[in-house]
Amino acid sequence: MASGSSISSNPMSFKHGLSLWCPQSSPSLHRTLQSSPSSSIGFKTFFRNHVVAASSSSFANENREYVIVGGGNAAGYAARSFVEHGMADGKLCIVTREAYAPYERPALTKAYLFPLDKKPARLPGFHTCVGSGGERQTPDWYKEKGIEMLYEDPVTGIDIEKQTATTISGKLLKYGTLIVATGCSASRFPEKIGGNLPGVHYIRDVADADSLISSLEKAHKLVIVGGGYIGMEVAAAAVAWKLDTTIIFPENHLMQRLFTPSLAQKYEELYQENGVKFIKGASIKNLEASSDGHVAAIKLENGSTIEADTVIIGIGAKPAVGPFERLGLNNSVGGIQVDGQFRTGIPGIFAIGDVAAFPLKMYNRMARVEHVDHARRSAQHCVKSLLTAHTSS
Repeated sequence: MASGSSISSNPMSFKHGLSLWCPQSSPSLHRTLQSSPSSSIGFKTFFRNHVVAASSSSFANENREYVIVGGGNAAGYAARSFVEHGMADGKLCIVTREAYAPYERPALTKAYLFPLDKKPARLPGFHTCVGSGGERQTPDWYKEKGIEMLYEDPVTGIDIEKQTATTISGKLLKYGTLIVATGCSASRFPEKIGGNLPGVHYIRDVADADSLISSLEKAHKLVIVGGGYIGMEVAAAAVAWKLDTTIIFPENHLMQRLFTPSLAQKYEELYQENGVKFIKGASIKNLEASSDGHVAAIKLENGSTIEADTVIIGIGAKPAVGPFERLGLNNSVGGIQVDGQFRTGIPGIFAIGDVAAFPLKMYNRMARVEHVDHARRSAQHCVKSLLTAHTSS
């Protein structure tokens, strides 16, 4: 719960990580079944914890008033909003490709990557909504609130006319309102230049982060491609592993879209004091493999080669549109186009978070924001808007 977590932040400390928020673990509070199943309260708790938790195919095939596709930050905050409005119990289903309940994704490139002696963040410590000081929504929380969770079962198609969504396991979900919260996927290097070699990593979910940690445990020379958030945060964690770390990026300084040259210089000096090296203004030609097929080096366009046994690619992301192209895409910023209430062009279908392209009236243009704060706020705004519309109609 929120009262059992603390948020620590020190943007200039490699002990705690770059701009780190890290909810500390605390014992979960579990509701026990005090009354017998024959009582009304006991039966309701029993139903939630056992019938809803089962998520059988027959249960999933029944009508759902609200279905959220995606299990990231936006989904977790949307679920909280449905609960706050009393519209979740028995009415809401969340379908996710991951094996976990929604969590605060930024932790994956921060404290999650710390070595064990630095007390790394682990689930359930950073489930939504602890990142904004809210309650920790563990899997038990969803059961208690009567929310159906379908794990590791991504949506592969929708039928707009029939208002159904089909999952990879074959479940057919009938919905009244559909909210697309699929976020983004990591931009990748092409396979032909070594983008899929063993030892090359991209970070977007817990499985990605776990794979990277396995490599960091054996790594000696780490190369990070990209000078943005991911590059800086992973490099900060790498310092704790005491690795030979190099960051390569094409810009003139770190975070060129956000930092002034003088601010970037301050951070670069801090990293250099901790042993991190920079190669600026560089473009990657290809990644080279050793005789066993594992990544061994990065070759630059200028002909130079940097040895590496582990490589992390952090060159941005692209909206995870998947099977939702029919909803209408925005050609300028990408993603699914929505209006000011996050409604798509199809009645009853909404899009929130990183995948949504929305009108920014202040600048009279469309925008798409890949940031956790936007994921949280767009989810809350969308749910409030759609429930208000349902109430007034």
